[in-house]
Amino acid sequence: MSRNFIIPQRALRVILIQNSAGADVEANLVRIEARMHKAPTCDLIALPEVFAIRGADADYRAVAERLPGQITKRLMALAARARAWVLAGSVIEQGRGKIYNTSVLINRLGRIVAHYRKIHLFEANLDNGQIVRESDIYATGAKPVMAEVEGWSCGLAICYDLRFPELFRYYSKHGAALFFVPSNFTQKTGKDHWETLVRARAIENQAFVVAPNQCGVNPCTGIASHGHSLVVGPWGEVLATAGDKETILAVTLQPEVLRRTRQRIPVLCHRRLG
Repeated sequence: MSRNFIIPQRALRVILIQNSAGADVEANLVRIEARMHKAPTCDLIALPEVFAIRGADADYRAVAERLPGQITKRLMALAARARAWVLAGSVIEQGRGKIYNTSVLINRLGRIVAHYRKIHLFEANLDNGQIVRESDIYATGAKPVMAEVEGWSCGLAICYDLRFPELFRYYSKHGAALFFVPSNFTQKTGKDHWETLVRARAIENQAFVVAPNQCGVNPCTGIASHGHSLVVGPWGEVLATAGDKETILAVTLQPEVLRRTRQRIPVLCHRRLG
């Protein structure tokens, strides 16, 4: 096993909420809150990228907030009431004249314990000639971010980061047992790459991956999201998967699975580069 790796001492009960956000923040949050109230008791609730709003660049700029802002505070209050951690998949963060796509981790007391600004910004040339380029609105995050959740060492990432294994290698090198990858993965790329990439990052690093994804269609751009939120184990096994509709997934991550996997094939001890 990696010298930095510590086996968590307890299981982690995780809920993923797959939603289809539109441009109305209040309507999106009301639907998410209703699902949270119906969710089973858990340790952590994970939301997708841009869970509170999905629209055009102008819509994102309009709701950008300094942390903690209106949207973040609402999730902080929900975390405190539920006595559960909340991964606010990503909010639009205003910081020093720049806008970031930022994942926020909130503890059981409703306090922010970590925030990660998306490092790799998505760009694609669609078949219809449409260009999607996140750098038109967002600034690039500067550094990886790790946090500890109930004894689990976690690495934070967002969506397009999945295509850059060096980020997850960094987290693995520093002892991560779990990766969070909240996403708004498009349907076009998702059908070919989503599950493959999520499972690859799990297998390479012998870690769990919790990846809540958006579903449905962005009402402003017409771009469809893939859905199919995933939880993958360190052997690459799919522990839970959603379809293409709004839903909730519940899964329990077991420390013993990590121990067995890393003992079975000790790849983390055999790394020579990076």
